[in-house]
Amino acid sequence: MKNLILITSLVLSMNVFGQNDPIGLWEVNEVIVGDRNLTPTAKWFIFYEDGTLTSGNGNIENFYGFYQYDASKEELTQNNGNGPDPYGPFKVELNDSYMTWERMEDGMRVVVQLTKVDEKPKAPWDLLQGGWTISKSEGVDPETGKVKSIYDLDKERYFFMWDRAYRKFNSTGQQIETGIWHTGAHSHEIWIINNADNTKTIWDLAFENDVMIWSQKRGNELVKVYFERDID
Repeated sequence: MKNLILITSLVLSMNVFGQNDPIGLWEVNEVIVGDRNLTPTAKWFIFYEDGTLTSGNGNIENFYGFYQYDASKEELTQNNGNGPDPYGPFKVELNDSYMTWERMEDGMRVVVQLTKVDEKPKAPWDLLQGGWTISKSEGVDPETGKVKSIYDLDKERYFFMWDRAYRKFNSTGQQIETGIWHTGAHSHEIWIINNADNTKTIWDLAFENDVMIWSQKRGNELVKVYFERDID
């Protein structure tokens, strides 16, 4: 009888946490709510074997809770510790590498696409921190991408701190500006807010290897400013 109970328990465990289970680290590739793309930046989830769940964006963890995965119903329910998600379980499609969640929220169809990964995705605020120096600036045609103008800028240096403060220096090393920086959770914009007069400047932000690129539409040009990361 004891052996029968043990075998039954193992079979039930295999049904809940079998070959196709959510255990591990997953990166969110896309979130569609109704007809809108609301994909968060660098979003990830970790499902643990003991039923606990953590999630966050980039290097920031912002959720701890629990989950239940019913393999027979293909349903995933999340719990923040105060009770189950009020929107109810997600219907799940799952294999070793990809997972899709789907449910209705406030009358809108929500679809979440995830991929199993080995490392947490980096967010712009993770990559931004540290020192960066302007290397060049140019104006390009927004339609063709061809360079129309070359701008001779001072080799100014920015230092972005983890607490969202920044310092700006001229090419001689003199500090000429301080302020606050911010990046959005659903966009790749950077906001630079000057402490002197609270002026806010918004740029599109991108990274290509060790190069940071700020882009901003000005007239009939897309102005791009390129930065190189400080080595020391």
